[in-house]
Amino acid sequence: MKLVEALGTRIADLLKAQNKSQYRLIKETYLSKNAVLSIMRNRSKDVKLSTICLIAEFFGMSLSEFFDCDYFKNIDI
Repeated sequence: MKLVEALGTRIADLLKAQNKSQYRLIKETYLSKNAVLSIMRNRSKDVKLSTICLIAEFFGMSLSEFFDCDYFKNIDI
């Protein structure tokens, strides 16, 4: 799995698990709609660490908790 795929899948899973919407993610993190949708649709080539920090914080997680998932094992960068 590629890194961007893993990010998009992880975010989608967390949104579903916490019963939150993409709209709420966009509004509460102040990320652009385009940035969030690019990640979610695996179209983004590079994602800034600061963006991932904002997303992890939105879910009430540290970065280590966010990345503590099988999706990030053996990924292609």
